[in-house]
Amino acid sequence: MCRQGKWFVLLFVAVVLPGCNLVLDLLQPPVGPGETGSSKLKPFESESDLSAYFKKQIEQRNSAYTDFDRGNLNEMADSPGGPPQAALPIGESADGAQTTNGPGGDYSGTTIQEIGVDEADVVKNDGAFVYIIDSVSENSVLRIVQVSPSEQLAVVSETPLKGYGRDLYLHGDKIVAITTGGGGYFYGYGGGIADGVLASEVRQAEGVATATAEPTNVETVEAEPISADAPISNIPPIGGEDFVYERPHTFVTVVDVTSRTAPVVLSQTKFDGTQSATRMIDGVLHMVLANYQNYYFDIMPLMGRPELDVSTVNVETLLPEYTRIDGDETETAAPVVTWRELYYPEQPDGFGVVTLVSLDVDNDAQFTAVGVVAEPGLIYSSLQAMYLTNTSADFSQNARTTTNVYKFAYEGRAARPVATGSVPGRILNQYSMGEYQGNLRVATTVDAQWNCGYFECVQVEAGNNNVYVLEQTDDALSVLGRVENIATGEMIQSARFIGDKGFVVTFLQIDPLFTLDLSNPADPQLKGKLEVPGFSTFLMPMDADHLLAVGQYVPPPGESGNGGVQVSIFDVTDFANPIRTSNVIIGGDTGAYSEATWDPKAFNYFASRGLVALPVSIYPDYGDVIFVEGDGSTGSTGVETDAAPPDSPVEIIDPLPLEKQGFDGLYVYSASATGGLTELGQISTRFDEAGYGYWGASFTRGVFIGDKIYAVTNQGVREASVSNVSAVENELFYGVPYVEGPPIPMDPMPVEPVDNGAGKPIE
Repeated sequence: MCRQGKWFVLLFVAVVLPGCNLVLDLLQPPVGPGETGSSKLKPFESESDLSAYFKKQIEQRNSAYTDFDRGNLNEMADSPGGPPQAALPIGESADGAQTTNGPGGDYSGTTIQEIGVDEADVVKNDGAFVYIIDSVSENSVLRIVQVSPSEQLAVVSETPLKGYGRDLYLHGDKIVAITTGGGGYFYGYGGGIADGVLASEVRQAEGVATATAEPTNVETVEAEPISADAPISNIPPIGGEDFVYERPHTFVTVVDVTSRTAPVVLSQTKFDGTQSATRMIDGVLHMVLANYQNYYFDIMPLMGRPELDVSTVNVETLLPEYTRIDGDETETAAPVVTWRELYYPEQPDGFGVVTLVSLDVDNDAQFTAVGVVAEPGLIYSSLQAMYLTNTSADFSQNARTTTNVYKFAYEGRAARPVATGSVPGRILNQYSMGEYQGNLRVATTVDAQWNCGYFECVQVEAGNNNVYVLEQTDDALSVLGRVENIATGEMIQSARFIGDKGFVVTFLQIDPLFTLDLSNPADPQLKGKLEVPGFSTFLMPMDADHLLAVGQYVPPPGESGNGGVQVSIFDVTDFANPIRTSNVIIGGDTGAYSEATWDPKAFNYFASRGLVALPVSIYPDYGDVIFVEGDGSTGSTGVETDAAPPDSPVEIIDPLPLEKQGFDGLYVYSASATGGLTELGQISTRFDEAGYGYWGASFTRGVFIGDKIYAVTNQGVREASVSNVSAVENELFYGVPYVEGPPIPMDPMPVEPVDNGAGKPIE
């Protein structure tokens, strides 16, 4: 947006994803693994202590960058910093809960890990209405669809939301929508940013920047990316009026849906930071927000430069803030946390701030917050506490060989830090953690160590897998029991802790399922092992002695096939000798994948009726029947093709015959411990009205309500009876086209209230 010849704008694209440090990667050297320091948290005693801590951390990072730019690749060891303080206060430990799926009633719910701890998803339902969040560029829409009675399937309202997001909670007659925005910055030299372009008007999403205000009398120039090989000294300094930036932020919007046809926005709160994870317990939203230090744009571009004067850093700008707008347009703004609510690790790790916000949906969306000067990795929550881990790499991108664990106890409708600890290795996901009788069980993988030269890498130490039981003693989470060196040379693909039992799946060429007896937390035992092809990525308990699993099928060596999605039932009645009693493979010939293999929310097990639904995409069949001689003639399908290259006697017909085009949609099964898995049918989620792009729908969920199954996507809804799944009885298309090719941001689409005949059958 700058005048050509005088203006030159550079854009740093900063994708807001945990662990994705694109800006940071431009500025730092690759370094080897390093140990995590002490995990102990300490409180700040004054605002001046906080200021000194931040400035020392910034100064240390700036010194490290400066040395790197001079060609010094030596490790820059961080020394402990910050004011010496007393250890953080201690809280009471509590017992964990068993696991289950969804709420009660004759309709399915969101897949959750712990009873009473709700988790967000793109789709929620209450048995009569389905609530869907759909992102449109940097704005979203809350869409409410009436599904009961089935002949009145219709969109009854659409409510515009700020920000991009895929998170909803349904709490009584309130929807809590979580969306995100921001995360980009621009700078220029030879003058200032063109008049009319304000920080609030500049947005960055999915790698593409969009300006909603167009300055007058200014020629537009494409931003030129900075080469990853460019030395720091070649990146122009910025500051003052030349600098326009916006840090990532998260919106929490509370909507009253008492009237489904006319929802009312009660409040919208904008928090600085990127949403890391959320949970809801008894109407309180517990949200972890990451203020990653590589998004402190007023500091990061100056790292390694002599013009960075740490003494001028305004610490107040480093603390995250919030802005709240109530339904009556009343606006309030203040810091999310002050020095009084902040803690720092005894072994400092930069100047990023992670906040745990506890927002009370039943109390006018008021909130409390506590923060740690660190960056978050994963979270797990029981009914009693939330456990937060650190990222898999430190600020200088040293891969951690241990993982810190911070415990926050829920007290009333707030949370506070009570204990910390560490375990060797890295943690795969939330299901690799579980609390039971006050102890935390953790499954970790210690990665193999390699020495790599220009032409080859040599393994110097094989990786291994472990399970640790941590108990809280005063303010420490210490290892009470352990099982180590499980499946040396492999990596954990899934884990689950259920009561006093543990299950771990690893993979190299086969899928070993390990069973662990955790009844004695001080002496856990590896009990059984079962090897089957492929690997499971998610395990769900069916009852005390059976597991339901979804994962990827990988043909054993020497067998044909392209792999596919597999669903299995494991019988662990004989805990030392688990067996697989049922298994189905979807798309094993051409290959297939499912969103459920990486997002358990997409896997719906409706336990009360013994039903399973999961989204599946099966790759097109490029078999011999769609190959024709490439001489320009018409093949047997009647599709004319161009001549094939001389070295290729055949070429693929495009478009493929209908029966060869693969499948996108929902697979539905009955599932029981005794009867196994039986396919009930499939529901395609392709809509002819939308056209069909390669990427299809952005999400698919299966929703069970009574005797009906609904295939819900961001494009529309299809309904069928469980007794005849493949016969679609009703369908609803929202009118949103498919994206042709990779999704990119578009100009915000106006969203108007919809009146398409609520209470009337769909034509």
